[in-house]
Amino acid sequence: MEMEAVERLLEWATAEGVILDGIKPQHLPGRGIGIVATRRLRADERILTVPTTLLRSLETTPLHIFAALTNASVHAILAASMCLETSAEFDIWCAVLPSREEFAANLPICWPPSLQALLPSAAQAILAQQRAKSDRDWSAVSAAFPDIERDDFLYAWNIVNSRTFYHTTPETKGLPRDDHMVLQPVADLFNHGADGCLVSFDDEEYVFTTSQEHEAGDELFIRYGAHSNDFLLVEYGFALAANQWDEARLDEYVCPLLSESQKQALEDRDYWGKYTLDAESVCYRTMTALRLLCLDRKRWLAVLAGTRDEDLDKDVVDAKLLDVLNNFEANIARHIAMVDAATDGTQDMRDILRARWVQMKDMVVTAASSLHV
Repeated sequence: MEMEAVERLLEWATAEGVILDGIKPQHLPGRGIGIVATRRLRADERILTVPTTLLRSLETTPLHIFAALTNASVHAILAASMCLETSAEFDIWCAVLPSREEFAANLPICWPPSLQALLPSAAQAILAQQRAKSDRDWSAVSAAFPDIERDDFLYAWNIVNSRTFYHTTPETKGLPRDDHMVLQPVADLFNHGADGCLVSFDDEEYVFTTSQEHEAGDELFIRYGAHSNDFLLVEYGFALAANQWDEARLDEYVCPLLSESQKQALEDRDYWGKYTLDAESVCYRTMTALRLLCLDRKRWLAVLAGTRDEDLDKDVVDAKLLDVLNNFEANIARHIAMVDAATDGTQDMRDILRARWVQMKDMVVTAASSLHV
């Protein structure tokens, strides 16, 4: 049934000018629908063209919707337009979009509050911003269109949030960057990958071009952005097993160790907060903060000025870092235990949540094992 819906979409889209060359949508077990090569593809080969006449954008929104939501975000306007759409063509498009059940299982905004509370702190911060934006948009839309149900709006809002593309026109160039968004058919079936196809657009078309060679049967990707797994999980409902941009935040383990005067010293030099750990190392900001805990102010300033070799204090700073990592690992263990004991939500939700904590544990263990303390 799923592939029948894809075939109907392709029949409609190609009749409207969409061109696929060497690719097709295909069901991928356990991953939904993706785009795969039907033949060997060279690098820099155009594989998909979508005419701008098929984009769902601010400019294609029916005038009565736009007029009722003049002060709302483009995100809200597009979601409201989806809720109010009744055309048969849009039904063909919607048939291949993620279901409500898929969003409910994968997107933390749809999870029970008890599971949301077990997200890593960075993911919780992203979720709080997402929820605030969703609530603002719902407030505007519900006031203008009281017949729209909140569940319907949230579903449409999540579609827009997870499947739009960056796009500008002379009319939208002055809007905030977050409002430079459009929906487009077929192209929204690409999954995310680090080595994605190149994407470009002009007034006439959206074009997708290979960035490397592919063999027949290979899946092709686009890159949603250089995002951590916390961001990908909250915004898109998945986390990558291998993600070169993944990181874990250390603020809650580092900031409480610092006095008010130390905090001020770091703020004065733009080193307060945003302490991160990735798969390879702890960031320089973190090491600068930990060094302040270990050295007197004069020697710390000398390191910043480059007149003192930071390696002179490596052992004592690494020991402090190991304490931070051990506290982080203990907290990870507590959260994994709480996830394992949880009964709210579905097993899929709990599995996604647990896997995220395990990823972070791997980063912490790798970082700790590299220290010779």
